Amino acid sequence: MAVLSVDLGTSNTVAVLSAHGRPPRVIEVDGSATMPSALFAADDGSLVVGRDAERRARLDPARFEPNPKRRVDDGTLLLGDVVVPVTEALSAVLRRVADETSRQLGGAKPDEVRLTHPAQWGPVRRNVLLAAARLAGMGNNLVLVPEPVAAAAHFASFPGQQLAPNQALAVYDLGAGTFDVAIVAATQSGYAVLAEAGLPSDTLRELPS
Repeated sequence: MAVLSVDLGTSNTVAVLSAHGRPPRVIEVDGSATMPSALFAADDGSLVVGRDAERRARLDPARFEPNPKRRVDDGTLLLGDVVVPVTEALSAVLRRVADETSRQLGGAKPDEVRLTHPAQWGPVRRNVLLAAARLAGMGNNLVLVPEPVAAAAHFASFPGQQLAPNQALAVYDLGAGTFDVAIVAATQSGYAVLAEAGLPSDTLRELPS
């Protein structure tokens, strides 16, 4: 069974593949473990992502969106004279990961795709992410995982760091868009977010150093 886990981040996207019983490995895109989540609308309406988008932005910055995840509530993006639905923008980023994963699997697709998302995202934002993943050709076997849950599970996978039921840990996420904190507890069936809060980047810049 092949499982692809994708973190569509504000600034960068990272994907990890677990397949054929081998240890998980990072999917490198353009030779790098991280791919910029950036988007550029070409003159013909096609969407370019990643480092190619950043390079093209130097010639026409009006067609460039460096952080499409931040625009999840906007519905559409105006990039130059091209109107791009947010779902299609996020889909373009995910499709680049999906295509590279399929190439490394010899043309096959993962049996399951797990997508992380901020813990505070409600049903509307989560549905946008799911729609983008389906549009990117990631199939229908999609699993959404809150980002702090993914972080807690990764931490607990190290020797000596396992969490017993009713134990909890704090997860700090200093990202490009926000600084988030969550309390994640181990339960009999996995992990659950007990509480979460965050500060947007604009607020962080105003705090005294």
